[in-house]
Amino acid sequence: MNALAVALAVVMAQASPASPGQTASEPPHAGSPETLVPGTAAPPGATAVSPAPTSPPWPAHGLPTVGVWDVVATGGLVGALAVVQFGVPAPTEPKWAGNGFDDWVRDGLRLSNSSSRQTASTASDVFVYLLSAFPLINATLVAGVEHERWDIAWRLMVLDAETLLTATFAAISLQHITARERPFVQECVNNPGLQDCQTGSKYQSFPSGHTTLVFAAVALECFHHGYLDTSHTGWGAAVCPATIAVATLTGVLRIMADRHWATDVIAGAVLGGTIGWAIPALHVAVAKGQTPTVVTPAIGPGMLGVSIAGRF
Repeated sequence: MNALAVALAVVMAQASPASPGQTASEPPHAGSPETLVPGTAAPPGATAVSPAPTSPPWPAHGLPTVGVWDVVATGGLVGALAVVQFGVPAPTEPKWAGNGFDDWVRDGLRLSNSSSRQTASTASDVFVYLLSAFPLINATLVAGVEHERWDIAWRLMVLDAETLLTATFAAISLQHITARERPFVQECVNNPGLQDCQTGSKYQSFPSGHTTLVFAAVALECFHHGYLDTSHTGWGAAVCPATIAVATLTGVLRIMADRHWATDVIAGAVLGGTIGWAIPALHVAVAKGQTPTVVTPAIGPGMLGVSIAGRF
């Protein structure tokens, strides 16, 4: 009888289920919380283990593709820009001048004396240099210094230089092709001693090169702070609209200085903004394996238009 009782006790002990968090081979530790195995439902009284916090990826949306071709293209743009700027003779006769709209804007914004116009021109030069440097400085300080990712900083600096050189080359080429008379030339008839009248670019008004370059730089700044997700502070979030405001002021100063017509400035803003958006967008799309539709200016001897590339 005693042997039968012992056998029944052993069978009951083997068939009894383990308590939550307890295995058959390892007894539970008194006072220790029960651990939830990942992928299983939480039993009563079990404590879920939270995953270790991880920092968000940076850049937030990946990296633009920048390769050897971009370095080669940047060097080629430097050479092409030098040829257009110094090797191609400036137009000696105008093909066209202002219009009713341009005359109306000029009458309202043009400064009255030569000294004030020169000050406005100098201020626009300063804004061009500052805004053009901002994307390169941002790539260096944010990617290189803050995040210690000099590989990313290098990619962005190449992309920035390629974009800014493309915008400058396009603007100067168009100025040679269109040969538009600058607004101050009207004053040279009665006052040939004006400082502006001595310049060799009297017939290179369209589009505004200053405005083209600053709006290309603005598009790059918005790309940096939007694509790289560096806008974690109030100042970072304000960079894009702030640079747009300064770029717009630069264009207005060109009209106040009597160096450009209003339509020169508008065309420069559209041209620079388009190039500043299209080149980074193309590199991002290539990095993601996409084929975007990109509109870029098409410039050549006797030709002016746009080219559209993409998959339709």
